[in-house]
Amino acid sequence: MPMYRKLTTAAAVAVLTLGLAACGGGGSDEPTASAPPPPAMPDPTPPAPVAVTLPSDGNDYLSDDEKALPDGTISVTAGGSMDVGPYTLSCSDAGPCMVTIADGAVTATGEVTAAYSTAAMTAIADAKMVAMDENSGRSLGMHSALTDATGTRGQAILAGAKDDDLEIMRGMSGGAMVTDGQLGGKSGWTTGTADSAISGFEGHKLTRKTEKFVVHTDIAAAKHKAFLTHYVGATSATIGTVTVTAVTTTTDPNYGQIALPAATIVAAGNAGLLDPTKFPQPKDEGKGDNTYTYDDGEGPGKKSSSFKGTFHGAPGTYDCPTTPCVVQVSDRSTSSEPEYHATATTGDWTFTPDVDNNPQIVLQDADHMHFGWWVKTPTAAAAEGQYLYDAEMFYGGSAMFPEANIVALDGDADYSGPAAGLFAVTGDNAAHGEFTATATLTAKFGVATAGTDPGTISGKVASFVRDDGVANDWSVTLASTAITATGGNTAAAAGTTNSRVTGGSNDNIGAWEFQMYGSGRNNADPTGIAGSFRAAIDANTAVAGAFATKPN
Repeated sequence: MPMYRKLTTAAAVAVLTLGLAACGGGGSDEPTASAPPPPAMPDPTPPAPVAVTLPSDGNDYLSDDEKALPDGTISVTAGGSMDVGPYTLSCSDAGPCMVTIADGAVTATGEVTAAYSTAAMTAIADAKMVAMDENSGRSLGMHSALTDATGTRGQAILAGAKDDDLEIMRGMSGGAMVTDGQLGGKSGWTTGTADSAISGFEGHKLTRKTEKFVVHTDIAAAKHKAFLTHYVGATSATIGTVTVTAVTTTTDPNYGQIALPAATIVAAGNAGLLDPTKFPQPKDEGKGDNTYTYDDGEGPGKKSSSFKGTFHGAPGTYDCPTTPCVVQVSDRSTSSEPEYHATATTGDWTFTPDVDNNPQIVLQDADHMHFGWWVKTPTAAAAEGQYLYDAEMFYGGSAMFPEANIVALDGDADYSGPAAGLFAVTGDNAAHGEFTATATLTAKFGVATAGTDPGTISGKVASFVRDDGVANDWSVTLASTAITATGGNTAAAAGTTNSRVTGGSNDNIGAWEFQMYGSGRNNADPTGIAGSFRAAIDANTAVAGAFATKPN
C-alpha cells in the first residue's frame, strides 16, 4: 500500500493548507469577499375589510336614536362580542376583528356577524305589540265606519256628497286636473297620483292634514270648438244651469255677440271662464273678498267699462254699457270654496268675439265618469279608546242620462268596469286599507208594464285585491233594483229592500246605488253606469267602494 494513503486527517489538512498557500490563497493583505444577505421578506398584505350584514327586519319598530351607530373603529377579541347601537357584533374564534363604522355602514377585518342586541330585541317586541294593538283598534274603527250608516259615533258613509266640490278638467294635452273645488279649490290640498293604478282611468290623490280623496276618472283630452258654433249657433249653450243667449239685434250674422247678465257673469266666474287678468281672482285664505268696479276708468279702484279680454279662452271685447258694473269673488277657506257675485245693471255685460280670427273655445269631454272615496283618519284614539274614522264613497259623470229617454230603451245590456274603496278586517287577522276590484252589471230595459218602473239592474263586485297585495275571494252581490224614470235614474234609497247588498253568508247587510250616464241620442243605451256600495262580507270583514262601468 503506498505511503500517502496512511496520512492522518490532521496531516491531510496541513497539506491542503500548504497547497492553498502555494496557489496564493494566503499571505495576501486584501479582505476575503462574503456573499450578499438575502432580500428581506415583504410584510403580509392585511385582509381587505368586508361589509357586515346588519339585521333590518325590526328597524321599523326602532326610533332614529335607537338605530344610530357612532362612527369609529373598534377591536373585538377572538370569540368575543360587543354591543354597538342596537346590534351585537361577534368575532369568530379566528379573530381578533377590527370593525369600522362610517355613516351607518359597518365593515370589518375578520369574520364578524351582527344580530339585534338583547335591549333592541326587547324594544322591537314592545313596539310590535303596541303596533299590533293600534292596528287592531284602527281596523275595528274602520270596520265601524264602513258598516255604520247612521253616523252616530262620528262616522259617515254615503251620507254626504263629498264629490260635490270636486272639479275635474283636462287640457288639450297632458293628464287630468283634479281639485277640491272650483278656481283651484280650497286651500291646503296637496295633489298626487293615486297609489293604485286602474286601467283606462287616471288615478289622483288629494291630501290635506288627515283627509284624503282618491279619484279615478276617464275624462278625455279637451277639444277646440268654434266660439260662434258653441255660443251663437247652438240652440241652448249653457254654463252650469245658466243659459247663454246670443245678441241678435245686429245685422251682421257673424257678429257673434252674447249677453252676460249678472247671473251669467256669476256662472262664468265660478266655472273659470272669465279672463283671469281682467276679473277679480280669489285671495288667499282669510284675506277677504276681492271686488272690481268697472266704471269710466277714473278714480281709485275703478276700471274701464270696455276692454279687450278672453271669454272661455276666445279673444274679444267686454262691454258694460250702463255703469257701474261690480264683480266680486270671496276668498278661499278650509270650509268653503271661492264664490262669485255680480251686481246687475240695466245694460248688463256683453262680450263680442274677434270673429276675424275664428275664435275658439276649449271644450271639455262631455261624456266621462269618475268614482272614488274620501277618508278622514284619526291621529289617535278617542277618549273611549276607539279610532273614529269618517269615510264616504262617491261617483259622478259629465252627462247624466236623460230621464225621458229611459222609457225608450229595450233589451238587456251588460256593463263592467273597475271599483275601488276601503276595507277593514277585525279579529286575529286585523287589517285595514284600500282595495281595487271589478264590478259587473246587467241592465234589463223595457220590462216594465204600465205604471211601473221601466227596467231593473243587478250586478256583482268581485276580484278584490288589497293594497297590501293580498287577493281575496270576497264577492258582493248587487241585488236587483228598479231603474226609475224619475229621481235622476238612481237606485232606491239606501236601506230599502230592493237596494240591499248581499255578500258571503249574510243577507241584507248593506246598500248600493247607481246612476246612468250618456246623451241618450238616437235611443242609444247609457254609455256608462257608475255607483257605490257597502257590505259586510262576513262578521269580521267590511268593504265600501265605488265603481264606473261601460258596455261590454
